[in-house]
Amino acid sequence: MKSPIAYIMSLVVAAALPCTRRGCCLWAAEHDFSDTMNTLALLPGMDSRLEFTDEEGSARPPWWSVGDWPRKKKVIALNAATVGAIAAIGFAGWDYGSHSFNTSNEGWFDRDTPYGGADKLGHVFTCYALASAYNRIYQDWGYSDHDAILMGAASSWLTMSLIEIGDGFSVSEGYSWQDEAMNTLGVGMAYLRHRFPAIRERVDFRWEWFPSPAARSGERFDILTDYSGQKFLLAFKLDGWLRTGAPTLKALEVQVGYYTRGYVSGDDGYFDGQHRYGYIGLGLNMTYLLERLTGHRAWGVFDYYQVPYTYLPTRWECD
Repeated sequence: MKSPIAYIMSLVVAAALPCTRRGCCLWAAEHDFSDTMNTLALLPGMDSRLEFTDEEGSARPPWWSVGDWPRKKKVIALNAATVGAIAAIGFAGWDYGSHSFNTSNEGWFDRDTPYGGADKLGHVFTCYALASAYNRIYQDWGYSDHDAILMGAASSWLTMSLIEIGDGFSVSEGYSWQDEAMNTLGVGMAYLRHRFPAIRERVDFRWEWFPSPAARSGERFDILTDYSGQKFLLAFKLDGWLRTGAPTLKALEVQVGYYTRGYVSGDDGYFDGQHRYGYIGLGLNMTYLLERLTGHRAWGVFDYYQVPYTYLPTRWECD
């Protein structure tokens, strides 16, 4: 049986083809009609009788349409919807409200911390990427580059801070000031990247994910907390620093990163204990190569996501 996507695509193609042919016929009919009207208008007494009513719809858009909203109203609605979604998900699935406000001292990158610090870098990257996403939305709504990233950083920080405050009313979590500090670092990095092009041209902060052994085996599957399949890195673009314009240097970058293995539940059967690693490597600038080969940047996705196995690393253990 055909997959639903293939079936839908076949319907779209089948519908598009007759519409294309019909479009040609309609153009010919309108052309003939126009000629006829022009001829009739030349006849005595006919010009005053050719009165036609414009029947194009002038109906107002439906109440749920936001296309005609002023941009300030869109910003308020977007952030209000975000707050509502966080509250709904938190109370439904994250045990928000199950405890009075409490705090949790999770530490930073020490070996005896819950995830060896991978969760802290996860907070940095999430806020960094969210701020960039909000920035793009606000630019599309007509805000200047400076205002868009300033508001984007604020919206990202609001989103993640609400989640952290919600954790403070959770039995299983608790408010972590370390997480909040990393949230702030993430939005600060995003602001600097978008505010100053020289930074964006020289360095990216990226997240890599390739499913961990436990995720591949089906024991668990949570992309955001699959730390044994994640890496966090800074990619230093060689030509951004050297300014030679050479294609080879534009395609290469030096990467410095950090990751942990064996900290997540279910990792025991796949890793020999808990480990923290740093690494440095020579990698490929996938955004540049994609643009060079296809003419497209894929919306800059690879400025944020590191494609696995596109670099040669040398690692060391941090224990």
